[in-house]
Amino acid sequence: MRIIFFLIVFINSLYFQYAYSMESYLILKINNKIITNVDINNEYKYLIALSPDLQDVDKKKVMTLARNSIIREKIKEDELNKFIDLNIKNEFIDRIIANFYKKMGMENKSEFVNYLKEYNLSFLEIEKKIAIEAAWNDLIYKKFANQIEIDEIKIKNELKELILNKKEQNVYFVSEILFTSENYENVNEKYEIINKSILEIGFNNTATLHSISDSAKLGGKIGWIKESQLNEIIKNKIMNLKIGEHTKPITIPGGFLVVKLDDKKKEEVNVNLNEELDKQISRERNSQLQQFSEIYYKKIKKNSTISEK
Repeated sequence: MRIIFFLIVFINSLYFQYAYSMESYLILKINNKIITNVDINNEYKYLIALSPDLQDVDKKKVMTLARNSIIREKIKEDELNKFIDLNIKNEFIDRIIANFYKKMGMENKSEFVNYLKEYNLSFLEIEKKIAIEAAWNDLIYKKFANQIEIDEIKIKNELKELILNKKEQNVYFVSEILFTSENYENVNEKYEIINKSILEIGFNNTATLHSISDSAKLGGKIGWIKESQLNEIIKNKIMNLKIGEHTKPITIPGGFLVVKLDDKKKEEVNVNLNEELDKQISRERNSQLQQFSEIYYKKIKKNSTISEK
């Protein structure tokens, strides 16, 4: 009888320890929105799901990333609520989500949902996150589209030269880290931190921790890019790399770019000039929009209230 009594006490003790560990408590407030430890833990699981290699990184670093990611999302959400009703479903969200999970190597929504379950993540919550980011990108485009400057004639002439002078072209599989600096004096200092991190935990984990690009959550992976789709500066830097190497910081609109060459191959130049022109213009447009996005975010963050608890 006495053994049964102690067994019950022991089981109850375990239960209360578990309940305590799951207790929700306030971590910080962002513009009066409460962020709890549960929110940050869920964000941590989300980041791990997107980049499983982060499980090998010091958990404190990834938890800090999760905290900063939540702050960024909530500040964006507050700003979006001034312009749109986020409760109304984006008509393109299914297509956006499909593009998202295909970049992760999945074929369909069911596969994505099951994958999220492995990390105890709700599809609806992830859908909301993706919808916020899509709405933010749409807002940035509407605000700054008329400020984008692209030299279409220059791009077209470069493409014509490639088509006329080459029978085959290089195709590169690349990853990126985009970072900013208040002044040029700090660029080398930031790059040294990034370079040290690459040596310690790898390029893709470093991209997730340090890059401000949209690709950061997927470890900075861009995928295969044709030589014809790259601007001259970045192309000249990449073409001299060996597989596995990365560039030093390249100055671009929006900050400084570090590019890693993951793989390389050749393919015949079978280029539709108009299609390639559209792709390169789109890439340049997105690069400039990324710059406007970061400037706008910094501005609203400065006017936001973030209080620690």
